[in-house]
Amino acid sequence: MSSLNITLIDVGWGDSIFLEHVDAANNSHYALIDSNDSKEIKSTRIFIERLFRLKRQDIPAPLFEFVLLSHGHDDHGKGLEGIIRKYGTTYFWHPKTERLGPDAPLIRYCGQATSKVGQFEAVNSTKILPAFGDVSMEVLWPHYNQISSEENNNSIVLVLKLGSTSVVLTGDAEEDVWDDIASNIPQDTVFFKVPHHGSKNGSLDAQDQPTWLSNCPASARLGISCMYRKDYKHPHDEVLNAFTNAGREYYRTDEHYHLTVSLDGASPPTVKHSHV
Repeated sequence: MSSLNITLIDVGWGDSIFLEHVDAANNSHYALIDSNDSKEIKSTRIFIERLFRLKRQDIPAPLFEFVLLSHGHDDHGKGLEGIIRKYGTTYFWHPKTERLGPDAPLIRYCGQATSKVGQFEAVNSTKILPAFGDVSMEVLWPHYNQISSEENNNSIVLVLKLGSTSVVLTGDAEEDVWDDIASNIPQDTVFFKVPHHGSKNGSLDAQDQPTWLSNCPASARLGISCMYRKDYKHPHDEVLNAFTNAGREYYRTDEHYHLTVSLDGASPPTVKHSHV
């Protein structure tokens, strides 16, 4: 039976999501969405090294079938060049934005003959992505040639589907995005990554009403990748209150550490949290 583990790595201020899929033929597949690793803090790299030590397996080369950068902010992407240099990837995908033009350091690296990237390109909702083992993938946002001056609203919103269950990964997409695509959230969604670290602009509109929550199935678990920051109000009390008032189950990396959502494509997901 196929399985899919999605781990929101506890990286503090930022995002990094590790995907591990075992297909029906018992082949393993790995992918990564975002990394804010730096010279001083290497949360993503430490997670990967510990995972394979615990599995008592060598890390394959290349490790990743795909690496995706949700959008061009450093708390999501500054660690990706180092990660790709070390582990390699068959595909690298990113949104088309002013920050991620041909002169951006990460894009320049991907274009070098010596890079550890097989293919790289900007993707949008018109792109048909290759299957990730038994997992199909769909880009809900951005639309073709739709570039926002607000970088958060260039975030790739990605749907992963295994069997009769879907997962939605959202980057930092804000209200304008959800006005457009909230109705496209799959009704078999079992896990939804709360956008923009639980901030108001990721989940509430100008009238402080939920933007995507009513379109997300009531049984879906919610995950927040965050480091509590009173100055930024991440996650925001009004967002958490909206989840509580709606009876929604949510988890947050600043309290639960690494969050791993496990799917088999049929059963309700399990959510585990740990330091490892």
